[in-house]
Amino acid sequence: MVAGDYPHLPIQPAPEGVELKALPAKLWPLLRQSRVPGCADKLDQWISEFKPTVLHDNGLWLSLNHQISKASSRHKLPFILSPRGCLDPWALKYRRWKKSAALALYQRNDLVRVSCFHATSELEMESIRKAGLRQPVAIIPNGIELSSAVEKITGKLDKGCGENPDSDFRALTSLPQSGKRYALFMGRLHPVKNLPALLRVWAVVRPVDWVLRLVGSDEVGHQAELEALAEELGISEQVEFLGPKYGTEKAALFRTSELAFLVSHSENFGLFAAEALGYGLPVIASKTTPWRCLETEGLGWWVECNHEGITRGLRQFLDLDSETYCLLSEKARVYAKSLFGWGAISEKFTSLYEWVSGKGEKPDFIHEE
Repeated sequence: MVAGDYPHLPIQPAPEGVELKALPAKLWPLLRQSRVPGCADKLDQWISEFKPTVLHDNGLWLSLNHQISKASSRHKLPFILSPRGCLDPWALKYRRWKKSAALALYQRNDLVRVSCFHATSELEMESIRKAGLRQPVAIIPNGIELSSAVEKITGKLDKGCGENPDSDFRALTSLPQSGKRYALFMGRLHPVKNLPALLRVWAVVRPVDWVLRLVGSDEVGHQAELEALAEELGISEQVEFLGPKYGTEKAALFRTSELAFLVSHSENFGLFAAEALGYGLPVIASKTTPWRCLETEGLGWWVECNHEGITRGLRQFLDLDSETYCLLSEKARVYAKSLFGWGAISEKFTSLYEWVSGKGEKPDFIHEE
């Protein structure tokens, strides 16, 4: 695995069993655009050493993405690209001038080189098609890691909620028996996440004894704007900004929360929603995200991406009784485990790699025009 090590975004440790090759990156002054000195030579060296049959890249716009695309052409390797939401209409409009320049200079040629796109949802595939790209698209959702603690909880809840569902559920999930209750957002603190709308809804509804946790890295100075808005709305004591969390700290936030929000203007998938369901949290998500299953499967609320829609979802959640909440939570865990477990996801990617390299049959999740 190859990753850029950026000054503003330090590289994270690789999963167990994965060899990580880090490429130190630098930022151009004023442009906030990265460059990776010596990238082409390093990629050629590693490709010659490891002899991959496929190159698979994630994201767009960065110089590293461009270099990986060119490397696939030089070495005549099938090239899979996961855009990760970079082709969504909202994303293309954000800082449009820089992306228009990149498309003209190199990005359009890189997109044409792609052998097969990977989309995490039908909504993302639609964005790929709207961008005028006609290559095959593999729809494979993101996977989630279910800890042993979550597996243990799931097994107990499979047996039923018991006679006292509220106390049973709280005991199993480490939720506080009294005092504050927590709702959770986890992701980048970025304008695309529509967090100002969420804060305004929170200020109107003002759920008693509830705290809204906003967890994630600050981008483009957005956290300061959100903190100022919370102060203006008079809800600073009901909103916590916790920064990015990983590992056991991240798991603890899921286990001690009871509700998750994903009300973004645009999401190609929204891994946070899948993780929240895996921990048994109902999710309120906007219809600008690909989470229709919340509505069809009864796992939460799929609402309009505006004040009225988010408010409606929050009020309906707060009206749930304990037994209904327990049953909903149980359904969420079972659904997440069956659809987003890494076993099924890894099998699909293996089939995809075999197909693009000419060694396997076309999987049923490949969509061609």
